[in-house]
Amino acid sequence: MATQGLTIEPVSGPDQASRASLASVRSWPSDAARSWTLNAIWHSKRSSSVKAVVASGSAVRDVERSDDLDLVIIHRARYPELPRPSIDVDVRYYEETDVLRRLASGHDYLSWTVRYGRVLFERDGWWTRLAADWRHRLLLPSAAEARERADRARRIYDDLMVIGDYDAAAEIRLSMLTFLARAALSSAGVFPRSRPELPDQLREIDDHDAADRLSNALAHRYG
Repeated sequence: MATQGLTIEPVSGPDQASRASLASVRSWPSDAARSWTLNAIWHSKRSSSVKAVVASGSAVRDVERSDDLDLVIIHRARYPELPRPSIDVDVRYYEETDVLRRLASGHDYLSWTVRYGRVLFERDGWWTRLAADWRHRLLLPSAAEARERADRARRIYDDLMVIGDYDAAAEIRLSMLTFLARAALSSAGVFPRSRPELPDQLREIDDHDAADRLSNALAHRYG
C-alpha cells in the first residue's frame, strides 16, 4: 500500500518527460488525479524498486468520460514508497516475479492492462518487452467467473432493493450488467474492452438486449 508519510512534491518537481507521459491518459477523472499521477511517476523514477507504472481502464480509451484512473505499478521485492493516492485513483501493486504467473493463469486485470494499458514509466523497457511478449497469447477473461460475479452482484442488488437503498442498488445493477456483458463477449471469443465500450461490442455479436440494458444503466448513472 502507499506510504502515508510521503507528500506530494511541488508542481515544479516533475520533469518534462514525466509530464509528456501523461498524454497516454485520454480522460482524467480530476485535476487531483492528474497531479497525483504526475508526482507518482516522479517518485517512481527515483525508486529503484519500481519497474513500471501503467495506466489502465477506461481512462486510457477513447470514451466520453472516466470515473477514475486505474494504475498498475510493478515493483521488485521491496515495496515502493509512493504518496497516498487521490480518491479517484485506483492503484494496484504487483511484484515483478509474480506477474508472469498471473498472466499465465489468465489474470483478468493484468491481461487487460497488457492488451490496452498505456505505460507512463518503465525502467529499461521492462513493460514494453513484457507486453510485446504476451499481447498475442493472452487468455480470454473467464466467462464462468464473470457470471459468478454477476450472480453475487444480483444477490446484493436484491437485498438493497428490499431495504430501499435504490441508489446503491442501481450501482450494483450496473456492475452486474457489466459482468454479464464480459461473460457474453468472452463466450463469443471477443476480448472485452472498457465498460463504456461494451455496449457496442455486444451489438457486434448481435446481443442487442444486453447492449440496451447496459447502455440504459450507464445513461441512468450519468443522466
